[in-house]
Amino acid sequence: MSHVSYFSAELSALIDRDFDGSQLKFGRTVGIDQSMVSRQCAGLSMPDRATVDRFEKTLTETQAIPLVVAYLQDHCPLQLRPQVVIRAKPQSGKLPANENLKIDLARFPTHQRALIRGIVDVVVTDPQATQFLESLLKFCNQEDSSAQGSH
Repeated sequence: MSHVSYFSAELSALIDRDFDGSQLKFGRTVGIDQSMVSRQCAGLSMPDRATVDRFEKTLTETQAIPLVVAYLQDHCPLQLRPQVVIRAKPQSGKLPANENLKIDLARFPTHQRALIRGIVDVVVTDPQATQFLESLLKFCNQEDSSAQGSH
């Protein structure tokens, strides 16, 4: 099976982003062997409950929550995954619009994930960017509606 798990994709992205791409540095931070980190990034192994608890204790909240959410997504039955949305508690100071923003980053190549995360960060923290995006989406929806009406 070539599907990389949600957890594997999130772990790889976290290591690339916050640990300079070093599995060894990540492993030392959370107290697990680099070879185990490598297997988890490759999707060959999943962490046990104790390791997931260790992530929560040793990583920042913004690092741990996406990992735990991805871990939970992997344990949701395949046929139910499209109907299940697991949301982290919104952080104070963020606009509520980001609660409805659901993007499956695992579907995108690694180089696009950083760009998507950057766009999402700007949109959910800058009210003007949110207004711009809402206007753009309304425009796109109007275009789609007029295109469908002309058939």
